[in-house]
Amino acid sequence: MSMFVKADGPSGRAKIHSDEPKQALGLAQYLRAIGYSARIEDTNGNAIDEKALKIAIRSRHEEAPSS
Repeated sequence: MSMFVKADGPSGRAKIHSDEPKQALGLAQYLRAIGYSARIEDTNGNAIDEKALKIAIRSRHEEAPSS
């Protein structure tokens, strides 16, 4: 799933592409922690629900085979 993390903050705007939901979520949280207003969008510019994204990450992790 391809997505963008978009943010506005003290240093200007940022738009970062990610194919990994966990990375995008972590990046959005980090940007908020340093004073940015961040959101995750799909490639069409539609907002992605971060709670649903967390659930999807968790369920994908639980379904992964144990080594």
